[in-house]
This record gives sequence, structure tokens and C-alpha cells, in this order.
Amino acid sequence: MPDCTLVTCAMVPELDPDDRLLLRELRRRGVTVSIAIWNDPRADWRASRLSILRSTWDYHRRYGEFIAWIDKASSLTRIKNDLDLLNWNAHKSYLRDLAARGVPVVPTVWVKRGERRHLADIAADHGWRDLVLKPARGSASHDVTLARRDTDSFASAQAQLDRLTQTDDALVQPYLESVVNYGERALMFFGDRYSHAVVKKPFDSKFAISDEPSTSMQATAREIAVAQAAVEAVPASTLYARVDLLRDARGEPVVSELELIEPALYLAVHGPARAFFADAIERELAIHG
Repeated sequence: MPDCTLVTCAMVPELDPDDRLLLRELRRRGVTVSIAIWNDPRADWRASRLSILRSTWDYHRRYGEFIAWIDKASSLTRIKNDLDLLNWNAHKSYLRDLAARGVPVVPTVWVKRGERRHLADIAADHGWRDLVLKPARGSASHDVTLARRDTDSFASAQAQLDRLTQTDDALVQPYLESVVNYGERALMFFGDRYSHAVVKKPFDSKFAISDEPSTSMQATAREIAVAQAAVEAVPASTLYARVDLLRDARGEPVVSELELIEPALYLAVHGPARAFFADAIERELAIHG
């Protein structure tokens, strides 16, 4: 029986190059590790003590099937992060929960499924010029739209909002210029402990991680504090987490995303990170025998 299984999708059956660093680190320590595709009917989830979601990058396109798989697999093996956390994190309403717990987040207008809202009205009501539109369920930059006022992109974004809200909720946020002149910061945590940070490119694709599009950086004490507060506000302990931060109009860090399902963790840009992740996995294995 393997100690743990790293769970991926059919697009990357051998894991992302970044996660292969974790695979090698675990095997170097004597931890037995297998790789499995989450929706492979041949996979035997009972054969592993711990299954860790890593490269399940198609989950948002097959959300119902994915959650049904998680529910079934959770009865056969220990899934990390936990099922309750995955359900909570799969809908971006978690940002409201973080805000209610005092965590600073990007200002957000929520547009419910079936609701008709005009982006021009939202911008005028809140004093925003350019907007970012996101589906309430999504992964990385999938279906994220930048709408710049007085350009064709604003009309396109309105059509996108109307399309999204036919089937689900959506978010509208101000476009924060800091994403370009300061950068979006992604802070990684393993076992709820801070590890490292990178500067992401705007609207970076998860699949670009193998080309290392993001660079390591030293997060400020304030950025670490905000990200730590977000992790501590999560309703259960995490094996891994990524907190994405932007700077608001006052220059203060605010949470744009909290990723608990299948985030890129940028292990390649910070040497000790793979050891920190492996440490957290070994602690999890020890706790649950």
C-alpha cells in the first residue's frame, strides 16, 4: 500500500514538473508515492493511506463529477485538503467569509445566477473605472475578463457577465493597477505555516508554471500577516494553501484569491519549499497512522 497518492488529471498524467519535485523529495525520504488521475475508473483509492490533490486542473469544467468523485474517494482514502474545505473553497463566496472574519479582501460586487446587472452601473455606483469579471466557480484565470472603460472590452465583458449568470454566480471587482506596477503576490503555506512567495504575472496561466513565469520574492511582514490571517480564517486546518494578494488604492495588501484545491505552489522557485511540503505530508501521515 502506498503511503500517499498525488492526484492529477488526464492533461498532465505524470504531474506538473513542479510537483515532480515533491514526488522526488518524498521518495528520497522513503515515503512510497503513487500517481493517479482523479477520474480514472481503474484507480484504486483504497490502496493509499493519503491522497493529495495536486494537478486536478480540469475540476471546474467537470465540477459535479469532481465533487461526486471526492465524496466517494473520501470514504476510501484520506483526501487532502478535506472535502468540506474543497466545497467551501470551490465557490468564491469564501471571500465574504474571510471579510466577515476581518481579513482584508478585494472589494467585490456579487451578481447572482439569473440576476441582470449592468457593468456601467456597478462602476458608477462604486467609483470604479476598469473592472475585473470572474465566475464564482473557476480555476486560475479561466473565464476571468478585464473590462477597460470606453473600450470594446467593456461591451464584451457585459456579454460575458450575462452568459456567466445564466448558469452560476459571478463577481465584479475593480481592476487594481497594482497588478502591473507592483504585481500580484502569491504566498504559499504548508501545514498552515508560511513557506515562500512569488510575484505572479497578470492573468498568469497555471499551465505556464513549467516555464517558471513567476519569480521568487521576499514578502513584507504585512503581506505575510494578511495571508496568515486568511489561512487562519479557513474553517479547518490545511495541508497546503496559496494566498494571492494585490495592493488596493491605499497600497494595502488585500486577498484576491485563496486557493485550497489544486493551486500551483511554485516549488521550483524556492529550494526549501519541497522539504516544507514533504514535512507537512509526513506529519499528516504520522497523525493518522
